[in-house]
Amino acid sequence: MDWMQLTLQTNKDQADFVSEILTGLESVSVTFCDTNNDAIFEPPVGETPLWQYVTITALFALDVDQAHVKQMLDQICHIKTVNFELLKDRVWEDECKQDFHAMQFGKRLWICPSWEDSGNLPDDAVIIDMDPGLAFGTGTHQTTDLCLQYLEANAPINCSVIDYGSGTGILAIAAVKLGAKAAVAVDNDPQAIIATMSNVEVNQAQDQICVLHTEDEGRLDPVDLLIANILANPLVGLCEHFSQLVKPGGNIALSGIMQDQLPMIIEAYGVYFEALEVAQKDEWCCVSGQRK
Repeated sequence: MDWMQLTLQTNKDQADFVSEILTGLESVSVTFCDTNNDAIFEPPVGETPLWQYVTITALFALDVDQAHVKQMLDQICHIKTVNFELLKDRVWEDECKQDFHAMQFGKRLWICPSWEDSGNLPDDAVIIDMDPGLAFGTGTHQTTDLCLQYLEANAPINCSVIDYGSGTGILAIAAVKLGAKAAVAVDNDPQAIIATMSNVEVNQAQDQICVLHTEDEGRLDPVDLLIANILANPLVGLCEHFSQLVKPGGNIALSGIMQDQLPMIIEAYGVYFEALEVAQKDEWCCVSGQRK
């Protein structure tokens, strides 16, 4: 189905009001994005911040009265610059496939989507079969990349592993494919639990990976390696809990940390872990260390 797509720019103070007007004018969807490409990575709890300048796109039926919409936005919101363009229908699944291809991490680890032939990968490739989905973690983000690079460089052979904040389950799956004897994937998002269970089944790792919601994790046994790709503030809050989940001499790898957040992570985890090391990709960091 084809649509008419409206685009306009406003400021954060007016964005919600503009959205209400567009909805009243029978827009079927309204989307906010940042006009100046300034990312908001970790908002305070309970807050939904917006950028200073917001670009709004809205979809309308093809027969929308464009002149009327523009007139209403001008009169009510004092927005004079409004652009309409035709958005042709496409097979959106195929659009996704154009942007997601097999990716390599380290020397041997690969993520391969179902529409690509894994037979074209090197003979010694360790392959994770995974398509992009609703849960976070398919290797394209720097934080997931850093975790996969860590696992590939420090293969957890015969180790027990916890993937805390599993998202798609990619790190738990990578761990067992790189030699871990067992892994537990834990997340607080029901969608992530569904995604992890599906990906575990696709990769035939049901016998090695247990998938748990955080409410059901109970008393987990300490493991040889805990890996967590979440965000800095939750990592600090979970520091003591994580210390109890790692055996003495075991290892931890933490990602989702921005460069300017490193000091608080090092300070918190330095109490329980030693030999802390930092790997970095762009503005994101991964901190690894050994349980004292």
